[in-house]
Amino acid sequence: MSFTIASVNVNGIRAACKKRNDNNLGMNAWLENTPADVVLLQEVRATADQARKALAPALEAGWHLEVADAQTPGAKGRAGVGILSRTPLVDVFVGFGSFVDAGRWIEATVTADLNGKAGKVPVRVASLYLPSGDVDTAKQDEKYVFLDEFSDVLAEHAGAQDNMVIGGDWNICHRAQDLKNNKANEKKAGHLPEERAFMDHVFGAFPDDEPQEKKNLGQWQGVVEYAGGEPWAPAAEPQWFDVARRLHPDEDGPYTWWTYRGQAFNNNAGWRIDYQAATRPMLERAQRTWVEKAPTVEQRWSDHSPLLVAYS
Repeated sequence: MSFTIASVNVNGIRAACKKRNDNNLGMNAWLENTPADVVLLQEVRATADQARKALAPALEAGWHLEVADAQTPGAKGRAGVGILSRTPLVDVFVGFGSFVDAGRWIEATVTADLNGKAGKVPVRVASLYLPSGDVDTAKQDEKYVFLDEFSDVLAEHAGAQDNMVIGGDWNICHRAQDLKNNKANEKKAGHLPEERAFMDHVFGAFPDDEPQEKKNLGQWQGVVEYAGGEPWAPAAEPQWFDVARRLHPDEDGPYTWWTYRGQAFNNNAGWRIDYQAATRPMLERAQRTWVEKAPTVEQRWSDHSPLLVAYS
């Protein structure tokens, strides 16, 4: 038996579920055909009731939904994360640290057919929407504060969970191969040296022997008041694994996000900012990963494409 997890930034669940044309029936139509057993949602941009209304056809078909919308001042209608599952979600937990109500983290336990005749296995899943940041603004400071606190969450969960997958929009390209135009974006949020060093801290340098060069590392470019300090040290023995990169070590991308501007989608000028991070037991179960990129711009229901991993 296989157990498939999908992760996708929906860029607004109400918009994603709308029928846009005869060739783009929206996210509910995608849910009718996906092999995914769990779908981790980011940037829901809706209350739980609004999300349930938008996803009514899927819920009527038997999907279960949990949503953590943004409650912090100025954040309502933005951010928001959720989990869709074909089986009930239990032990749901929302947020952490100073981001409890920010709509950026939700986790729960599902049961998965991973042991064949031996029975079902509990798997902890989490949906993450990491702040995008914006150089020379308070948004970049917020991103680094989030990374500081998230680092502790990762360490805690690695020690407590055998079977866990954290999927979501990490808003960081780890390596030069994770975006089409590496050099042009080295000073932009999402590809700054400290952000990439954080990814080394989580995933190590794989598939490289040493972390890739990061110009101006330690200067904390783009911050306003964040104190900085020493950059995150790369993990020599990581506890979390970038599943897509582990299964495809030499591939550029595969990209998961393309701006709506210009011809980025048609030219495949994308960024790989969506990840599934797995504990070692789940990495060992990972069999296949793929990105479901829409055939044409007109058939997109988000600026991100779903990232799927089949575990067995």
